[in-house]
Amino acid sequence: MAEKAHWFPVLASSELGKKPLAKTRFGERLVFWRSKESVVCMPNRCPHRGAALSLGRVVNNNIACPFHGLEFAPGGKCVHMPVEQSQRITDDFGLRSYTVCEVDGYVWLWRGDESPAAELPPVPKHSGLIGLRYGESTSVWPAHYTRCIENVCDFSHLPFVHSKTIGRAMRDGPTPVELEEFTGGFRGHLMKQKGPKPVLEFLYPNMWMLHASHNIYMTAVFVPVDDHSTEVYGRSYYRLPIPKILADGYTRLSQLIVFAEDWPVVASQEPWDVNDASDERLLPSDAPVIAYRKLLRNYQ
Repeated sequence: MAEKAHWFPVLASSELGKKPLAKTRFGERLVFWRSKESVVCMPNRCPHRGAALSLGRVVNNNIACPFHGLEFAPGGKCVHMPVEQSQRITDDFGLRSYTVCEVDGYVWLWRGDESPAAELPPVPKHSGLIGLRYGESTSVWPAHYTRCIENVCDFSHLPFVHSKTIGRAMRDGPTPVELEEFTGGFRGHLMKQKGPKPVLEFLYPNMWMLHASHNIYMTAVFVPVDDHSTEVYGRSYYRLPIPKILADGYTRLSQLIVFAEDWPVVASQEPWDVNDASDERLLPSDAPVIAYRKLLRNYQ
């Protein structure tokens, strides 16, 4: 199903150094690399003989194929053929260069008609995180990204799936959620708990945040690898002066312990893509899930 054009965070800036980086996104093999000016994203396949450009290197502000040294400029055009010094390089010898930008520690891919990044709308942001320090970690979920997103927007599964961890203090029973919808997203307020109420915020297409306490925000970006796997970029934001190495460790531990409890259940759901799940019987406690599916319909 086609989606309306929008920015999609697909990579953490910290992953991308001086060497090209291979990633599969939306079922397509891509290579990311840094030119002198910006991040570049292209298909990870040299049009000459099909070798992976990610095995090459960045030279003269171009990416060079590891097989025969052909060089491609950030815009995608082949600009150098060492093995054919005398041959003129035709304008159609090259590959696509996707529109990307780098904001808030993420590399964002534009899903829509190609336009310069400066002419496109701004990327979505969780306003409560501006200026806060964070730790980060990644994990891979064995499920479609839409199922992963619905899972973290669902308060009512906590006492069942997470009975030994974050859901331990919750008893079985009604899970009243107060929903607040806005353009491009929604907030869900868990009304059952005494004291401060946990609040989740979702920004389309794949950005989730949980305001767990005054000093801690948890976030996750759900990046489609293919129809059956999702790379999740988790972060823990703090108001407290915690060293980054400790914040990274806490984030990694929380993913290994808490998210790992979700994996077998989410992987078992059918159909994989919630866009094909029109026959499911949703309940009032599924209010955030209903809001997410409404966003999916509105953006398609």
